[in-house]
Amino acid sequence: MDKIHILRAQIDKIDEKINKLLEKRKEKSLKIGQIKIKTNVKITDKTREKAILDKLVDSYSKNIFKKIISESKKLQKSHQKKLT
Repeated sequence: MDKIHILRAQIDKIDEKINKLLEKRKEKSLKIGQIKIKTNVKITDKTREKAILDKLVDSYSKNIFKKIISESKKLQKSHQKKLT
């Protein structure tokens, strides 16, 4: 059981870092969304999404990043609706 607690503590530290990085990503995504609105560019960019996913090697990471991309687009779209 001690090994499980040690590993979980390590995961908790990793999760904290991931959360901080996701917050930074969210901020950047909002800024990109603002630029897209001002320049009349579509929120969805399939080429960019494919480029992100193509860099990943396993389905675990790809599935997580698909969700991150989806949430980023939702965020940009909801921000777009507020401004229009």
